[in-house]
Amino acid sequence: MSRGEVAAVLGVTVTAPFVFAVLFIVAGSVPRVRRFLAVLCSLSLAGLGLALLRGFLTVSGEPCWGSLSVSRFSFPPFLMLNLVCAAVVLYAGFKKTSASRPGLLMASITAALGLAGLALLVDGLVSAVLLWEGVTVVAVLGLLSRGGGGVRRSLLSMVPWFAGDLLFVAGAVLSAVWLDEAQVFIEAPLTSGSEAQVIVVMVLFIAGAMIRLGVFPFHFWVDDILACADPAWSAFFMGAVNYLLAGARLLVAATLVARLVAADWSAVLVSIGLASAVAGAVGLRRRTVHGYLSGMYTMQAGFLVVGVGLFSRIGLEGALFCLLVTPLFLSPAMMAAGSLLEMRGTGELEGHRISARRAPAAFIVLLLSGMSMAGLPPAAGFIGKAMVTMANMDKAAVGPFYALAAAMALAAMALAAMATVRMLGGAFAGEGNAGSAGKKPALLESVAPLAICGGSLLIGLFPGILMRNLISESSGWLFTSGFSGPGVVFKGAGAAAQKAVQYYISWAEVPAAFLLLVAALTVAVYFASRAAHPDGVAPARPGPFLGGAMGKYRSSMNGSGLARLSAGRGRRGR
Repeated sequence: MSRGEVAAVLGVTVTAPFVFAVLFIVAGSVPRVRRFLAVLCSLSLAGLGLALLRGFLTVSGEPCWGSLSVSRFSFPPFLMLNLVCAAVVLYAGFKKTSASRPGLLMASITAALGLAGLALLVDGLVSAVLLWEGVTVVAVLGLLSRGGGGVRRSLLSMVPWFAGDLLFVAGAVLSAVWLDEAQVFIEAPLTSGSEAQVIVVMVLFIAGAMIRLGVFPFHFWVDDILACADPAWSAFFMGAVNYLLAGARLLVAATLVARLVAADWSAVLVSIGLASAVAGAVGLRRRTVHGYLSGMYTMQAGFLVVGVGLFSRIGLEGALFCLLVTPLFLSPAMMAAGSLLEMRGTGELEGHRISARRAPAAFIVLLLSGMSMAGLPPAAGFIGKAMVTMANMDKAAVGPFYALAAAMALAAMALAAMATVRMLGGAFAGEGNAGSAGKKPALLESVAPLAICGGSLLIGLFPGILMRNLISESSGWLFTSGFSGPGVVFKGAGAAAQKAVQYYISWAEVPAAFLLLVAALTVAVYFASRAAHPDGVAPARPGPFLGGAMGKYRSSMNGSGLARLSAGRGRRGR
């Protein structure tokens, strides 16, 4: 692609969300029209995002459209935002929603995509603030689309969101007044402003981003908003927009701290991040689906803060990996939880359980996303968290605190893994123990989260694609090799940590190819079985888990049911 073609694609990508927002406002109240627009919007956003990715990788320099330029730092979150929105729009268009004005909900999602995308691309601080607040306005409109008595509760739960915005605005105003700076990335040396004034501005920027991320001790509001908002709203505004915007703001603020502040804030930032990771893992003990998701949300934010605060190459790349891939499994988890809630009728994890065969897509998405959020291999979440943990071990030579930080990170991951197992066991059951379930979700309602979660799994299996093409470039753009600031000496990756990352990236493709082959064979066998038995009556097959709790086991050793065993109590008594 030529630079002109890339510029044209960028222009269409930036303006398309606003066009679809108008269409949803005008005709989104009609179900058939809304579903048609959802499919059209989803395909358009995904196609434009992939076309822009191709142009970004093939064209030298930074692609521009007018005054907008796509930097090595801003493009990766911009791309992820578009891909996640494509899935959420498809999900929201086909899901049975409780919103009294579904067209307004869909319009708020697409409008937020356009505003958030521009906020990531602009260079001016005033423009970034205005666009940031525009996202907040359309987020509130999305909450108002639900109607009913829950609107007031939803708006009250947004108060910390508003507080984070207020701190960001205050930091931007003081940056312009005290430091005489109007750019997002401030270059050293400063022409005005004292050290104390610089510290105040940086604290406001970091605190605003941390509140929006739900970092400890401001994590309580995430549970409140997830409990009362529409699943589609939560999946996009919390799972994608808020995480990406606030995470990018945190990375920018940390970069400015390294450039401008004559002190090393590493220990403070790592401590806050670890407290958030542990608090999120402990909060997973709550026996509700939204409690589980809010705990995971806080834990992901904690690992992001830890990686940013290490001021090292491997820590920064781990934080960037967490920033980019977390929406690819956090947002699908929220969508699957919404479908599961529709079928179960309750978000409680005790009592009413349904068979995994009644909601296979929701089960698979919650399983894979839970593995990613807990940091289990080979899911995508494992790589970023492993890199952050190794960065702490690598920096343990500076002080024993970082070795303790690595141990606490591993403990948080173990707690999250156990919570995922407990959540799946509380929501799903074998057929013999399953209760009645509501109506099955629509096909595309299930396909949307499954597709984007599958994309995150592919990144976990082939991490080199993301590392080589996007993360390494972004890391080098933020901190050049050998960077040294007034109080921070940016640490390169140690030999052991660097070899471990390179080894994993190089050899991950071998087991990944094997797993994909096994998965393809399994799918082929499944569809062959369905084709052989179109009436839905399959031959008897071993069932050691489903129905095992009822004391009944059935085996088919030769495909014709010659051997059948029953393990009932009456037969045992004989």
